[in-house]
Amino acid sequence: MYDELIKVIEEAGDRVEFASFGYGISDDWIEFAEKRLGITLPKSYKWWLKNYNGGEVFGEEIYSVYGIDFDEVVGGDIVYINELSRKNDSSFKDKLIILEADDEVFYFDLSNGLKDNEYPVCELYSNITYANSFAEFLKKRITE
Repeated sequence: MYDELIKVIEEAGDRVEFASFGYGISDDWIEFAEKRLGITLPKSYKWWLKNYNGGEVFGEEIYSVYGIDFDEVVGGDIVYINELSRKNDSSFKDKLIILEADDEVFYFDLSNGLKDNEYPVCELYSNITYANSFAEFLKKRITE
């Protein structure tokens, strides 16, 4: 699965702006984020963080872990975005937002727990499941 995703990312050209493969965030920062959010992040998302650390697809930032103290960070850090969302709207307790575009918001659906170490990725406004894993989500966003 990851070999195919690496190929899709490499062939995407300027549609994707990620760090070079292998320049991701440390396991420690991922664990800090999981502890702060009170969840286990999905396996393919952690793989992406460890290998690319974040970035944009078609100019839309996919939220990541910035590696900055969570009490000081702003912007597209997944902890910052989701703590703010949960503070402002209690309906986000079972959602972890990963991308906000002009007319779409994508989130991990936490309501049924991890299945095969993944959460489905859903679109907020249509309430549909967009992908069964983060890896599938990433591939679809890049190739659509």
